[in-house]
Amino acid sequence: MNPDPGYGASFWRVWRAVLRDYRAGEGHRARARLGFLSPPEGRGRVVWIKAGAGLDSLRLGVELLGAVRDRRRDVRVVLTFEQDDPQRLPRMLQPWPKIGIGYGPCDRPRVVTRVLGRFQPCGIIVAESTPPENLLRRTLAPVAVVGSAANAPVAAGWPVSSAGQEAWGQSGTAEQLLPAADPQARFAEAQADVVLRSLAGADSRRLWWWHGNAAQWPAWWAAWQTSPASGDDILMASLSAGASPPAAALKVSDWDRGSLPGGTVLHIDDTRWYAAAASAAHGIHLAHPGRDVLWQALAGGSALSLGAPADRPMASILLTRAATCSGRRWPPVRR
Repeated sequence: MNPDPGYGASFWRVWRAVLRDYRAGEGHRARARLGFLSPPEGRGRVVWIKAGAGLDSLRLGVELLGAVRDRRRDVRVVLTFEQDDPQRLPRMLQPWPKIGIGYGPCDRPRVVTRVLGRFQPCGIIVAESTPPENLLRRTLAPVAVVGSAANAPVAAGWPVSSAGQEAWGQSGTAEQLLPAADPQARFAEAQADVVLRSLAGADSRRLWWWHGNAAQWPAWWAAWQTSPASGDDILMASLSAGASPPAAALKVSDWDRGSLPGGTVLHIDDTRWYAAAASAAHGIHLAHPGRDVLWQALAGGSALSLGAPADRPMASILLTRAATCSGRRWPPVRR
């Protein structure tokens, strides 16, 4: 998900976003964008967790919130974000005390000064979003940044990849640099899903999962149609954000949980089904392996191939192997 430009330091972009918020009936978001925020009641010092836009950043913010609360019961914790997810956020949260949750401020200098005066944080954690320049310049509290290299000195940096580790090392902006680790691995759900298999009639057929973007779908569809597996097995297909669904596919959100005939293409249009798909699949091919879907596929324990090969024989390699495995699982394959 692209960041909302109304959370930066541009005067006109911020005020256009404020007007848009009010027109949409989201006055609370407009006021938060301008820094009219209050910390939770209490006397403890405030730790501010600043998440950006998108579900990944929000989920990481919640994880960090829980980690801080488990270790420090004496502090008040504030979690702010740029993009809400009202359907999933309540399920992520637990009834922790002394917690403040809501939309966050932009990075206008006066707004930053206002928020810092109201929060008076003893520490700030920036979760998978670009660290705001004015915030880094004006705060006296130690700042930890997860996922994005900072353009100003911070107390700690946590890269999520080796490339991020190198970028942090070159910038030299972190007093303490943690080893690279992807927190997305914590979000993967390892489960043994037999429900999806039985509902799909998989006692007598196999399920396969493909994930990619709309441009990659036609080549895979051609490979699938020429595979022996396409006649009686079921193909689960999911696409990257913004991509159109596969033609003539049954959306899992519209599925009545009835038995599926062989050859069905089941479009996984809801990411909440990724864990079940990973567990139920006999084999998985990730043509466009985003971090969230990659870790979930690895947690499922199924055969796995990666990449977006241009030629059809390579695209069908996983299905070709499937024809010789008689329903058995084999060690993960990485391409």
